[in-house]
Amino acid sequence: MTPRVPPTIPRGGRIAVIAPGSALRDPNAVRAGMELIAAWGYEPVPGRSLFARAGDLAGRDAARLDDLRRALTDPAIDAAWAARGGWGTARLLHGLDLRALARRPRWLIGFSDLTALQLALQARGVASWYAPCVADLADPRRYRAADLRAMLATPEAPRTLRGRRFAGPGRRAQGPLAGGCLSLLAAAAGTPWQPDLRGAVVFLEDVGEAPYRVDRLLWQVRAAGILDGIAGLALGQFTACDPPPGRPSRSLAAVLREHAEALGVPALAGLPIGHGRRARAVPIGYRATLDPRAETLALRPPR
Repeated sequence: MTPRVPPTIPRGGRIAVIAPGSALRDPNAVRAGMELIAAWGYEPVPGRSLFARAGDLAGRDAARLDDLRRALTDPAIDAAWAARGGWGTARLLHGLDLRALARRPRWLIGFSDLTALQLALQARGVASWYAPCVADLADPRRYRAADLRAMLATPEAPRTLRGRRFAGPGRRAQGPLAGGCLSLLAAAAGTPWQPDLRGAVVFLEDVGEAPYRVDRLLWQVRAAGILDGIAGLALGQFTACDPPPGRPSRSLAAVLREHAEALGVPALAGLPIGHGRRARAVPIGYRATLDPRAETLALRPPR
C-alpha cells in the first residue's frame, strides 16, 4: 500500500512526547530534549505516563496505551515523538485501532522499540519517521540538528544517505522503505503484526547484540519469511555488537555478509541509521532507491 504522508507540523505545533515502552533511564535527558524541541519552535506536550514507572515499563500498559492513543488521535496534537526506545510498544498494538489511525494520520517519530508500530502503520498506509528519540537530543553526538529540523519543517524534501557497497548484484533496487531494529523485527515473527516486506528496500540496525545473536536474529526473520521477496537491503548502525570476550566468534561483518549474500539482493552497509553517532532520520514508507554503484540510498515521498 502506498503510504499517505501526514501533514507537515506547523510552526508552534504541539508534539506529544510519550514513553510507550520502557521507563525513562534519565528523565533530565528527556527534559533537555523537550527544551530543544521548544527552541526549534514547537510545543512539546508530555504524556501523562511519561515519567511513570511500573518495573521496567513507563507505567502500566493501560496508562501507556492511553498516552499513545491521545498522541495519535487528539485533534490538539500535531505529531508524536517517543521519549526513548527499549521494549514495550508492541504490547500495546492489540489496543490500537490502526485503521482509524490511518484515516487521519500524523507523524510518529522515534525508532528501535517503535519498529512494530511503525511497520503496522505502514501496512495501513501511514508513513512515519525512524529517527532519534527525545532523550537522544540531550547528546549532540547522537543526531544532526539540521537533519532533524528538516524532518520537522520539510518532510516532503528528498534526502540521500551514503553507505558502502556490501554484497549482492550491482543493479539498483527500488521500493518503499521499510525495516527497523532487527531484534524488534524478530519479535514480530509469528504474530498478527508480522510485516509483509515483499518489494521493499529494507533497512536493519541494532544495538548490544553479539555477532552470534545477530546471526540468530537474522536466521529467525529469514526463516519466518519476513525477508522473502525484498528488493534491497540497507544495513545501518550495529552499535556495540562486539564479539563476547574470551570465546571464539565470527566477526559481525562476516555474519551480515553471509545473510546478505543468501538474500541475493543489492545491499549497502554502514548507513547512518540507528543507535550510533550522527544518526539520520529516515521516512518509513517513502520511495527508496538503493544504488550499490553510487553507494547511496535516496528517499523521496510516495507519488
